[in-house]
Amino acid sequence: MLSYNTNELFSATEMAKNFATITSKLYKNELEKVGILKNNKLDFVLLKSEDFEKIIEKEVQKVLFEEDRKFVASQVEKIKSGAAKFHSLEETQTQLDAAIKIYEH
Repeated sequence: MLSYNTNELFSATEMAKNFATITSKLYKNELEKVGILKNNKLDFVLLKSEDFEKIIEKEVQKVLFEEDRKFVASQVEKIKSGAAKFHSLEETQTQLDAAIKIYEH
């Protein structure tokens, strides 16, 4: 959960009246983010687009890492249980060549 400094929180009315000034502070990095309050509750967050993109990229990386972690864990489990099959490079090449021939015809 994000925390906000008091200088980052604005009522919706205050935001409407001072939009240019507040967004200028965001642009100049005087503010990291702006929380817009409605009825004294956080309703919206205003960020620079590059900051938003960084947040999204971090979240994507977390998801991809978790998927990779689960895949590796499943492969380790297969090895431990003996369910994994191992093939030499030559065997793999032979199987690949056979599969390619099927799809070429």
